[in-house]
Amino acid sequence: MRISRIRLSARGSAVASIALLAGCAAHPMPLSGDEIKAALYDHTAMLPGGFVEYYAPDGKLHGWSDGQPYEGTWEVRNDTFCTALDGDPAICSQVGRDGASLYWSLDGEKKISRVSAILPGNPKNLN
Repeated sequence: MRISRIRLSARGSAVASIALLAGCAAHPMPLSGDEIKAALYDHTAMLPGGFVEYYAPDGKLHGWSDGQPYEGTWEVRNDTFCTALDGDPAICSQVGRDGASLYWSLDGEKKISRVSAILPGNPKNLN
Protein backbone atom coordinates (compact mmCIF):
# COMPACT_ATOMS: atom_id res chain seq x y z
CA MET A 1 0.00 0.00 0.00
CA ARG A 2 1.45 3.35 -0.99
CA ILE A 3 0.91 6.12 1.53
CA SER A 4 -0.31 9.35 0.03
CA ARG A 5 1.38 12.33 1.62
CA ILE A 6 2.04 15.94 0.97
CA ARG A 7 4.88 16.17 -1.52
CA LEU A 8 7.12 19.16 -2.02
CA SER A 9 7.54 20.29 -5.56
CA ALA A 10 8.91 23.09 -7.67
CA ARG A 11 7.63 23.39 -11.22
CA GLY A 12 9.17 25.71 -13.75
CA SER A 13 12.06 28.09 -13.32
CA ALA A 14 13.27 29.91 -10.26
CA VAL A 15 11.64 33.03 -11.68
CA ALA A 16 8.26 31.29 -11.66
CA SER A 17 8.85 30.12 -8.08
CA ILE A 18 9.70 33.62 -6.95
CA ALA A 19 6.60 34.92 -8.71
CA LEU A 20 4.51 32.35 -6.84
CA LEU A 21 5.98 33.43 -3.52
CA ALA A 22 5.58 37.12 -4.32
CA GLY A 23 1.98 36.60 -5.47
CA CYS A 24 0.80 34.82 -2.33
CA ALA A 25 -1.59 36.72 -0.10
CA ALA A 26 0.84 36.42 2.82
CA HIS A 27 3.76 37.73 0.71
CA PRO A 28 6.43 35.32 1.98
CA MET A 29 10.02 36.15 1.12
CA PRO A 30 12.06 33.39 -0.58
CA LEU A 31 14.69 31.77 1.63
CA SER A 32 18.25 30.92 0.60
CA GLY A 33 19.52 27.38 0.86
CA ASP A 34 21.33 28.21 4.10
CA GLU A 35 18.14 29.72 5.55
CA ILE A 36 16.10 26.67 4.51
CA LYS A 37 18.62 24.32 6.14
CA ALA A 38 18.64 26.39 9.34
CA ALA A 39 14.82 26.35 9.46
CA LEU A 40 14.38 22.61 8.83
CA TYR A 41 17.56 20.81 9.99
CA ASP A 42 16.62 18.72 13.05
CA HIS A 43 13.06 20.13 13.02
CA THR A 44 9.58 18.68 12.69
CA ALA A 45 6.99 20.14 10.30
CA MET A 46 3.30 19.93 11.10
CA LEU A 47 1.83 19.99 7.60
CA PRO A 48 -1.73 20.68 6.43
CA GLY A 49 -3.93 17.58 6.40
CA GLY A 50 -2.43 16.14 9.60
CA PHE A 51 0.92 15.06 8.12
CA VAL A 52 3.99 15.27 10.35
CA GLU A 53 7.58 15.11 9.08
CA TYR A 54 10.87 15.14 10.96
CA TYR A 55 13.97 16.27 9.01
CA ALA A 56 16.83 14.44 10.73
CA PRO A 57 20.42 15.77 10.71
CA ASP A 58 21.56 12.69 8.74
CA GLY A 59 19.30 13.64 5.77
CA LYS A 60 16.58 11.12 6.56
CA LEU A 61 12.93 12.12 6.59
CA HIS A 62 10.62 10.36 9.05
CA GLY A 63 6.91 10.97 8.50
CA TRP A 64 3.51 10.07 9.89
CA SER A 65 0.10 10.22 8.22
CA ASP A 66 -3.22 8.54 8.99
CA GLY A 67 -1.60 6.33 11.62
CA GLN A 68 1.07 5.10 9.20
CA PRO A 69 4.80 5.89 9.23
CA TYR A 70 6.75 6.64 6.06
CA GLU A 71 10.39 7.37 5.33
CA GLY A 72 12.55 9.09 2.80
CA THR A 73 15.34 11.61 2.49
CA TRP A 74 15.60 15.39 2.51
CA GLU A 75 18.20 17.88 1.33
CA VAL A 76 18.64 21.46 0.23
CA ARG A 77 19.63 21.93 -3.43
CA ASN A 78 20.23 25.31 -5.06
CA ASP A 79 17.98 27.24 -2.67
CA THR A 80 15.21 24.62 -2.80
CA PHE A 81 13.97 22.05 -0.28
CA CYS A 82 13.90 18.53 -1.75
CA THR A 83 12.38 15.29 -0.47
CA ALA A 84 12.26 11.76 -1.86
CA LEU A 85 10.14 8.95 -0.43
CA ASP A 86 11.07 5.26 -0.58
CA GLY A 87 13.33 5.56 -3.62
CA ASP A 88 11.07 7.95 -5.56
CA PRO A 89 12.79 10.79 -7.43
CA ALA A 90 13.32 13.94 -5.39
CA ILE A 91 10.69 16.66 -5.59
CA CYS A 92 11.89 20.17 -4.77
CA SER A 93 10.22 23.43 -3.76
CA GLN A 94 11.33 26.92 -2.98
CA VAL A 95 10.56 27.87 0.63
CA GLY A 96 9.29 31.27 1.73
CA ARG A 97 8.89 32.95 5.09
CA ASP A 98 6.36 35.52 6.30
CA GLY A 99 7.11 36.33 9.93
CA ALA A 100 7.36 33.02 11.79
CA SER A 101 5.41 31.09 9.10
CA LEU A 102 7.01 28.98 6.37
CA TYR A 103 5.42 28.30 2.98
CA TRP A 104 6.15 25.83 0.20
CA SER A 105 4.39 23.97 -2.60
CA LEU A 106 2.36 20.97 -1.46
CA ASP A 107 1.77 17.84 -3.52
CA GLY A 108 3.13 19.43 -6.69
CA GLU A 109 0.52 22.18 -6.62
CA LYS A 110 1.34 25.44 -8.35
CA LYS A 111 0.32 27.52 -5.34
CA ILE A 112 2.23 27.60 -2.09
CA SER A 113 0.69 26.70 1.25
CA ARG A 114 1.43 27.69 4.82
CA VAL A 115 3.10 25.03 6.96
CA SER A 116 1.06 24.65 10.15
CA ALA A 117 4.08 24.68 12.49
CA ILE A 118 7.82 24.00 12.63
CA LEU A 119 8.95 22.51 15.94
CA PRO A 120 12.57 22.11 17.06
CA GLY A 121 13.90 18.56 17.31
CA ASN A 122 11.76 15.43 17.05
CA PRO A 123 8.97 16.00 19.61
CA LYS A 124 6.73 13.33 18.01
CA ASN A 125 9.55 10.74 18.24
CA LEU A 126 9.34 9.83 14.57
CA ASN A 127 11.86 7.21 13.44
